Amino acid sequence: MEIQAINLQDKIQKLIDQYTSTKQRVEELEAKVKGLTEENIQLISQITNSKDSTTQLSETNQLLEAKVKELEAKLAEMQNNVQGFSSIANDAIAQIDSLFPDLDEEA
Repeated sequence: MEIQAINLQDKIQKLIDQYTSTKQRVEELEAKVKGLTEENIQLISQITNSKDSTTQLSETNQLLEAKVKELEAKLAEMQNNVQGFSSIANDAIAQIDSLFPDLDEEA
């Protein structure tokens, strides 16, 4: 009977050891899962922030492109105006030259 009690006691001790080992492993894995969960939350936050930044940059880019087109149109208009003024100035110079012949030619 004593041998059976010792065998039973050994089996119980083995079960206790297995339970303790398994419990430690579960705790380690739970800690690992918690760490990975925190990392995932941070990554998701970074991805969300990146998407928001990309969206903002895209909107800013569209606004700037529209402003560039507007400025290009104004530049073209101003260049046309300058050409018109240049044409008027050239005509005025030609008329003045026709009214007042070159002084060098008279001399």
